[in-house]
Amino acid sequence: MAATISRHVFSKMKDLSCPNSNLWKVAKVIQKRCLLSPAFSCNKEWESRLSEPVLSKINTDVLMSQLFIQFEKNGAATAVDMEAFSSKIADVHATQLYLVETLLQKFRKCSQAVSAIESMSHGVIRGYLQLNQAERLLPILQDKLNYGIFPDDTSFCLLLDHFIEKGDLESAVKISIEMMLQDDMTHNAGRLLALYACSKYLEENKESLLAAFTDDNKPQLDDDEDDYVVQRFIPMHNFDDHFDITDEKRLFGRTLDLIGRHGTDCPIHQSYLLIGLALHEDFDKLFSLLEAYIENPENCQQFYREVLQVIELSLAACRFKTETIVREPGSELKEDSEYNARHSLEEKESYIAKYQDMKAKLDETPLIDENLLSDTQELVTKGLQDSLQADIQAYRDQLNTWSEIRKQNIKLQERAFSLKGKQQLLDEKIKELTEKEELLNYFEKQNEISLALLRTGKPVEEVGEVDDTEYVAEPGKRGKKGKLGV
Repeated sequence: MAATISRHVFSKMKDLSCPNSNLWKVAKVIQKRCLLSPAFSCNKEWESRLSEPVLSKINTDVLMSQLFIQFEKNGAATAVDMEAFSSKIADVHATQLYLVETLLQKFRKCSQAVSAIESMSHGVIRGYLQLNQAERLLPILQDKLNYGIFPDDTSFCLLLDHFIEKGDLESAVKISIEMMLQDDMTHNAGRLLALYACSKYLEENKESLLAAFTDDNKPQLDDDEDDYVVQRFIPMHNFDDHFDITDEKRLFGRTLDLIGRHGTDCPIHQSYLLIGLALHEDFDKLFSLLEAYIENPENCQQFYREVLQVIELSLAACRFKTETIVREPGSELKEDSEYNARHSLEEKESYIAKYQDMKAKLDETPLIDENLLSDTQELVTKGLQDSLQADIQAYRDQLNTWSEIRKQNIKLQERAFSLKGKQQLLDEKIKELTEKEELLNYFEKQNEISLALLRTGKPVEEVGEVDDTEYVAEPGKRGKKGKLGV
């Protein structure tokens, strides 16, 4: 019996050691699913919110048709209706999501877009996730000008957890970049998930991300004959080093930079801060931090030795400009400002030389030789567990707040509709009284009416003779037949 058990255990251990075995695949799935607790999504609270009287009575297809009619008739739809519709997107068939995206575009461009409710973006994101269409969200989130979807903290966490669980690190990094662009890394769970995704992506794509720079990718100047185009205004492109970044490496570095700045004061966050500055090519700030550590390592935060390798590769991969592009006013391109913001070749060479001098001193300072990625995963796992209950409670409170906001907005909308209806009745009554007054005062204001008609350019038509029974003359002329207007 003991021998049988030993052989069974040995066979299972052998299966587990094989990367292609079923046990290995199960272990990988469990590892992925244990990153963020399923309780974080608060599915029961979300379903309870959808069972509220206002939302439970909504027929999604009917509401979607009514919204299209409102846009066609009035050119706008109310923010309350769009928020209610976003909460029911999960009831829309996946083949009809293009209609949802059309409605989002129409609403973004209408006058009511300024009143957009935060829960609308959250409802859109949860709806797409429930339909397993998260990939379609990426271009929508990246095009905020046309769709206007701004994720909240919980939405970012749900998106990051979804892509990490699927093993789609590239999409998870894109979500992290969206967090960076919104300049919001204060939420603990979202920041940790973004750190996990970026650290794994950096480890798996270090060679391609930090490939040696070979092409200057300079915008081409047009040598052909100039084509003059009327401009409403002269664009003055100014590279802001945030929203205007298009380079993948610099976007990734900017993200790690903000993660490290907003993280806890520990060697891991300090290491990713330095890596972020290197990838972002902000070498002045990077070298100032390294010099401060060399001069006084006891009073500065330690970092991992792996950071030095990334700095070397980033310096080699740094894109430089060969010249400053200058165009005529009004013909500048957005790409010109980003290209002109690069370091020159001389600056790049000076940075490399400066780092070589610092490298010898850094080798003599105490650095951490442990594996940065494994320590990062432990930090993320522990941090998510520690803040889980607080994050869940915050999400529940947020759902309750959104429900109260919806109720208040519905009351305000009903009051506005009631006032609008009363105003229409008053306008109709005033119009009716005005017409009666004109009939009663016709003879007193006959000359004024004739002059008004003449001013319009239309001839005053004479009306034929009528019987006394059909026509009542003005006082003093009664009993006499004549023509109207004479």
